[in-house]
Amino acid sequence: MRVLVAGASGVIGRPLVTQLVAAGHTVVGMTRSDRGAQALRALGAEPVVADALDAAAVEHAVRGARPEVVIEELTALPRHYTPEAMRDAFAASNQVRTVGGANVQAAAERAGAHRYIAQSGCYYYVPGPGLATEETSFAVDAPPLIAGGARALLGIEKRVLGAQSLEGIVLRYGFFYGPGTWYAADGSVAEQVRRRQFPITGGGGGVWSFVHIAGRGRGDARRSDAGSPGRVQRRGR
Repeated sequence: MRVLVAGASGVIGRPLVTQLVAAGHTVVGMTRSDRGAQALRALGAEPVVADALDAAAVEHAVRGARPEVVIEELTALPRHYTPEAMRDAFAASNQVRTVGGANVQAAAERAGAHRYIAQSGCYYYVPGPGLATEETSFAVDAPPLIAGGARALLGIEKRVLGAQSLEGIVLRYGFFYGPGTWYAADGSVAEQVRRRQFPITGGGGGVWSFVHIAGRGRGDARRSDAGSPGRVQRRGR
Protein backbone atom coordinates (compact mmCIF):
# COMPACT_ATOMS: atom_id res chain seq x y z
CA MET A 1 0.00 0.00 0.00
CA ARG A 2 1.20 3.53 -0.76
CA VAL A 3 1.16 5.68 2.39
CA LEU A 4 2.06 9.36 2.62
CA VAL A 5 3.07 10.69 6.04
CA ALA A 6 2.89 14.49 6.43
CA GLY A 7 5.30 15.60 9.14
CA ALA A 8 7.33 12.45 8.60
CA SER A 9 10.62 13.68 10.05
CA GLY A 10 9.16 14.66 13.43
CA VAL A 11 9.46 12.81 16.72
CA ILE A 12 6.44 10.60 15.96
CA GLY A 13 6.88 10.60 12.19
CA ARG A 14 10.21 8.78 12.23
CA PRO A 15 9.10 5.72 14.24
CA LEU A 16 5.86 5.66 12.24
CA VAL A 17 7.77 5.59 8.96
CA THR A 18 10.00 2.82 10.32
CA GLN A 19 6.96 0.71 11.26
CA LEU A 20 5.23 1.30 7.93
CA VAL A 21 8.31 0.33 5.94
CA ALA A 22 8.79 -2.78 8.10
CA ALA A 23 5.16 -3.74 7.39
CA GLY A 24 5.90 -3.72 3.67
CA HIS A 25 4.21 -0.45 2.69
CA THR A 26 5.64 2.01 0.19
CA VAL A 27 6.08 5.17 2.25
CA VAL A 28 6.38 8.74 1.02
CA GLY A 29 7.50 11.08 3.79
CA MET A 30 6.66 14.78 3.50
CA THR A 31 9.07 17.08 5.31
CA ARG A 32 9.91 20.77 5.02
CA SER A 33 13.72 20.46 5.03
CA ASP A 34 16.48 18.74 3.08
CA ARG A 35 17.87 17.47 6.37
CA GLY A 36 14.55 15.80 7.12
CA ALA A 37 14.55 14.30 3.63
CA GLN A 38 17.96 12.72 4.22
CA ALA A 39 16.77 11.17 7.49
CA LEU A 40 13.66 9.74 5.81
CA ARG A 41 15.65 8.28 2.94
CA ALA A 42 17.83 6.47 5.49
CA LEU A 43 14.66 4.95 6.99
CA GLY A 44 13.58 3.55 3.63
CA ALA A 45 10.99 6.17 2.71
CA GLU A 46 10.68 8.25 -0.45
CA PRO A 47 11.15 11.82 0.80
CA VAL A 48 9.38 14.85 -0.64
CA VAL A 49 10.13 18.38 0.56
CA ALA A 50 7.12 20.70 0.95
CA ASP A 51 5.97 23.30 3.45
CA ALA A 52 2.51 22.30 4.67
CA LEU A 53 1.46 25.97 4.63
CA ASP A 54 2.21 26.22 0.90
CA ALA A 55 -0.93 24.80 -0.68
CA ALA A 56 0.57 24.58 -4.19
CA ALA A 57 3.66 22.74 -2.94
CA VAL A 58 1.50 20.33 -0.94
CA GLU A 59 -0.72 19.69 -3.95
CA HIS A 60 2.31 18.86 -6.08
CA ALA A 61 3.82 16.59 -3.42
CA VAL A 62 0.65 14.64 -2.69
CA ARG A 63 -0.35 14.26 -6.32
CA GLY A 64 3.10 12.92 -7.14
CA ALA A 65 2.96 10.47 -4.22
CA ARG A 66 -0.32 8.90 -5.41
CA PRO A 67 -1.16 7.75 -1.86
CA GLU A 68 -3.88 5.33 -0.92
CA VAL A 69 -3.59 6.40 2.74
CA VAL A 70 -2.45 9.74 4.19
CA ILE A 71 -1.37 10.16 7.82
CA GLU A 72 -1.24 13.72 9.16
CA GLU A 73 1.40 14.21 11.86
CA LEU A 74 1.98 17.96 11.54
CA THR A 75 3.30 19.92 14.52
CA ALA A 76 5.61 22.86 15.19
CA LEU A 77 6.52 22.32 18.83
CA PRO A 78 9.80 23.48 20.39
CA ARG A 79 12.59 20.93 20.73
CA HIS A 80 13.14 21.92 24.37
CA TYR A 81 10.15 22.43 26.65
CA THR A 82 9.65 25.50 28.80
CA PRO A 83 6.39 27.38 29.42
CA GLU A 84 7.90 30.35 27.57
CA ALA A 85 8.88 28.23 24.56
CA MET A 86 5.40 26.72 24.41
CA ARG A 87 3.73 30.13 24.48
CA ASP A 88 6.02 31.35 21.70
CA ALA A 89 5.35 28.26 19.55
CA PHE A 90 1.63 27.98 20.22
CA ALA A 91 0.30 30.06 17.33
CA ALA A 92 2.68 28.51 14.79
CA SER A 93 1.82 24.98 15.92
CA ASN A 94 -1.93 25.63 15.69
CA GLN A 95 -1.48 27.16 12.24
CA VAL A 96 0.49 24.25 10.80
CA ARG A 97 -2.03 21.80 12.25
CA THR A 98 -5.13 23.62 11.03
CA VAL A 99 -4.10 25.42 7.82
CA GLY A 100 -1.35 22.98 6.88
CA GLY A 101 -3.51 19.98 7.72
CA ALA A 102 -6.38 21.33 5.63
CA ASN A 103 -3.97 21.73 2.69
CA VAL A 104 -2.82 18.13 3.04
CA GLN A 105 -6.34 16.75 3.35
CA ALA A 106 -7.65 18.69 0.36
CA ALA A 107 -4.73 17.47 -1.74
CA ALA A 108 -5.30 13.90 -0.52
CA GLU A 109 -8.93 14.01 -1.61
CA ARG A 110 -8.02 15.33 -5.06
CA ALA A 111 -5.27 12.71 -5.40
CA GLY A 112 -7.75 9.89 -4.82
CA ALA A 113 -6.61 8.68 -1.38
CA HIS A 114 -9.22 6.53 0.35
CA ARG A 115 -8.20 6.83 4.03
CA TYR A 116 -7.02 9.80 6.09
CA ILE A 117 -5.65 9.49 9.63
CA ALA A 118 -5.01 12.64 11.67
CA GLN A 119 -3.43 13.48 15.00
CA SER A 120 -5.51 15.16 17.67
CA GLY A 121 -4.83 15.16 21.42
CA CYS A 122 -6.29 14.52 24.86
CA TYR A 123 -4.65 17.55 26.49
CA TYR A 124 -7.63 19.89 26.73
CA TYR A 125 -10.45 18.04 28.45
CA VAL A 126 -12.66 19.92 30.88
CA PRO A 127 -11.42 19.20 34.44
CA GLY A 128 -13.56 16.80 36.43
CA PRO A 129 -13.54 13.73 38.66
CA GLY A 130 -12.16 10.45 37.37
CA LEU A 131 -10.65 9.78 33.96
CA ALA A 132 -11.80 11.50 30.79
CA THR A 133 -13.25 9.59 27.83
CA GLU A 134 -13.79 10.45 24.18
CA GLU A 135 -17.17 11.86 25.20
CA THR A 136 -15.65 14.36 27.66
CA SER A 137 -15.91 17.95 26.41
CA PHE A 138 -12.89 20.05 25.51
CA ALA A 139 -12.20 23.18 27.56
CA VAL A 140 -13.20 25.77 24.95
CA ASP A 141 -14.08 28.34 27.64
CA ALA A 142 -10.71 28.09 29.41
CA PRO A 143 -7.95 30.77 29.39
CA PRO A 144 -6.86 31.80 25.86
CA LEU A 145 -3.95 29.39 25.31
CA ILE A 146 -5.92 26.34 26.45
CA ALA A 147 -9.10 27.41 24.64
CA GLY A 148 -7.15 28.12 21.44
CA GLY A 149 -5.57 24.69 21.48
CA ALA A 150 -8.89 23.00 22.21
CA ARG A 151 -10.64 24.78 19.35
CA ALA A 152 -7.80 23.96 16.97
CA LEU A 153 -8.04 20.24 17.73
CA LEU A 154 -11.83 20.23 17.53
CA GLY A 155 -11.54 21.90 14.13
CA ILE A 156 -9.17 19.20 12.93
CA GLU A 157 -11.52 16.48 14.14
CA LYS A 158 -14.52 18.06 12.43
CA ARG A 159 -12.58 18.45 9.18
CA VAL A 160 -11.35 14.85 9.09
CA LEU A 161 -14.51 13.11 10.28
CA GLY A 162 -16.66 15.25 7.98
CA ALA A 163 -14.76 14.32 4.81
CA GLN A 164 -17.05 13.13 2.03
CA SER A 165 -14.62 11.17 -0.14
CA LEU A 166 -12.23 9.82 2.52
CA GLU A 167 -12.47 7.38 5.40
CA GLY A 168 -11.51 9.64 8.29
CA ILE A 169 -9.91 8.49 11.54
CA VAL A 170 -8.85 10.86 14.35
CA LEU A 171 -6.46 9.69 17.07
CA ARG A 172 -6.31 11.66 20.31
CA TYR A 173 -2.73 11.18 21.42
CA GLY A 174 -1.42 11.26 24.94
CA PHE A 175 1.84 13.03 25.82
CA PHE A 176 4.77 11.37 24.08
CA TYR A 177 7.60 9.72 25.97
CA GLY A 178 10.57 7.78 24.71
CA PRO A 179 13.77 8.67 22.80
CA GLY A 180 13.83 12.19 21.40
CA THR A 181 10.90 13.45 23.48
CA TRP A 182 10.77 15.99 26.31
CA TYR A 183 10.24 13.10 28.75
CA ALA A 184 13.24 11.00 27.69
CA ALA A 185 16.02 10.56 30.25
CA ASP A 186 18.00 13.22 28.40
CA GLY A 187 14.95 15.35 27.56
CA SER A 188 14.29 18.89 28.74
CA VAL A 189 11.48 17.97 31.16
CA ALA A 190 13.58 15.25 32.77
CA GLU A 191 16.41 17.73 33.19
CA GLN A 192 14.06 20.28 34.79
CA VAL A 193 12.77 17.62 37.20
CA ARG A 194 16.32 16.72 38.21
CA ARG A 195 17.01 20.39 38.89
CA ARG A 196 13.70 20.77 40.75
CA GLN A 197 12.61 23.39 38.25
CA PHE A 198 9.55 21.66 36.78
CA PRO A 199 6.36 23.37 38.03
CA ILE A 200 3.51 21.47 39.68
CA THR A 201 0.11 22.67 38.50
CA GLY A 202 -2.44 23.30 41.23
CA GLY A 203 -2.28 20.63 43.90
CA GLY A 204 -0.51 18.14 41.64
CA GLY A 205 -3.53 15.84 41.44
CA GLY A 206 -4.05 15.99 37.68
CA VAL A 207 -3.76 12.86 35.53
CA TRP A 208 -2.00 12.93 32.15
CA SER A 209 -2.24 10.29 29.46
CA PHE A 210 1.13 9.18 28.05
CA VAL A 211 2.02 7.08 25.01
CA HIS A 212 5.44 5.78 23.95
CA ILE A 213 6.43 6.95 20.49
CA ALA A 214 7.29 3.41 19.34
CA GLY A 215 3.86 2.17 20.38
CA ARG A 216 2.24 5.17 18.77
CA GLY A 217 4.03 4.41 15.51
CA ARG A 218 2.83 0.80 15.58
CA GLY A 219 -0.73 1.91 16.26
CA ASP A 220 -0.81 4.34 13.35
CA ALA A 221 0.81 1.78 11.07
CA ARG A 222 -1.95 -0.73 11.88
CA ARG A 223 -4.63 1.86 11.17
CA SER A 224 -3.25 2.52 7.70
CA ASP A 225 -5.16 -0.56 6.53
CA ALA A 226 -7.45 -1.34 9.49
CA GLY A 227 -9.27 0.50 12.24
CA SER A 228 -12.65 2.20 12.43
CA PRO A 229 -13.24 5.07 9.99
CA GLY A 230 -15.44 7.99 11.01
CA ARG A 231 -14.62 8.02 14.68
CA VAL A 232 -12.33 9.45 17.37
CA GLN A 233 -9.98 7.08 19.16
CA ARG A 234 -7.80 7.85 22.17
CA ARG A 235 -4.24 6.57 22.37
CA GLY A 236 -2.43 6.62 25.68
CA ARG A 237 -2.16 4.96 29.03
